[in-house]
Amino acid sequence: MTTPERRVGRRMQHTRQLLLHTFMEVAHEKGIAATTVKDITERADLNRGTFYLHFEDKYALLQTIIHEHFQHLLKRTLTPRPQWNRNSLQRFIQAVLEDFARTYRHLLRSGTGASLMERATCEALARLLLLWLKEDQSRGTQEPVPVETIAQIMSWTLFEAAVQWSQGTSSVSSEQLARDILLVMTEGVTHLALCALPE
Repeated sequence: MTTPERRVGRRMQHTRQLLLHTFMEVAHEKGIAATTVKDITERADLNRGTFYLHFEDKYALLQTIIHEHFQHLLKRTLTPRPQWNRNSLQRFIQAVLEDFARTYRHLLRSGTGASLMERATCEALARLLLLWLKEDQSRGTQEPVPVETIAQIMSWTLFEAAVQWSQGTSSVSSEQLARDILLVMTEGVTHLALCALPE
């Protein structure tokens, strides 16, 4: 027999999924920037109070959508408990590059809510990388730079590279670019540059 708590939990989950789906539907028609909380709740036939029980604002909703998208991408690309290593990171970088070429290119080019998309995407990537880094840190690895800073910089690097590559102006394969990005991230500019940077 289903308990009242389980029924409430299912109802909350259903409502949350309805809001996510409705946002994507309306944003596809009107653009992300033009989509309002009112548009979402009217289309979903819910009141605004219900929306705010689940999300602080439409940006938080967008961030959730993008974060979940990358979580699914990670699950499809890697093993259930991926280790923080070169192979896993390179596979994830390549998957993000290819995903941008398929999914994000037209959204980011359109300019309609592009800055919201950019911010939400960078933050979603940073959150994912931070979880990964913290897991590695829990095994005793100490970094000279805070893991939050590392995750943020890696997300910006990956995001910008993915946007540029997805425009189709480069003949470099996703596999080669993933290797190059990984080298820059793991070896740093000083080790890869022709001349070491002066102190």
